Amino acid sequence: MYRVADLYSKENNILAIVNGESISQVASQTLPSLKVIGEVTNLPIIRPVSCFDKTEIIELAKQINTYETSILPYEDCCTIFVPPHPVINPNTSKCLKYEALFDYEPMINWCVNNIKLYNKPDSLF
Repeated sequence: MYRVADLYSKENNILAIVNGESISQVASQTLPSLKVIGEVTNLPIIRPVSCFDKTEIIELAKQINTYETSILPYEDCCTIFVPPHPVINPNTSKCLKYEALFDYEPMINWCVNNIKLYNKPDSLF
């Protein structure tokens, strides 16, 4: 997703990526994982809830009106493809090796070309 955000940002003069990652909430959010995942962009990655616990994140989601969407029963890649023992200490060279096995650029372009923008809340807090 950072590759998608990176391309979209370049095309729209956006200066940073902001996300909802919280350190160690899931395997992809260990510090080694965050480092490897973030290597696909040169943009600053802002993680405003990085040290919030799950209860604090749920409360914030309710305040900014995203909670109801976040609990919808959709299956995503996290629930469908999660391995029994997820990698918590990824290796950049292995990631690059496996990425080289397929052409992901068309998927990134498709995602960027199909982004839908929604109105932001009047106030976040």
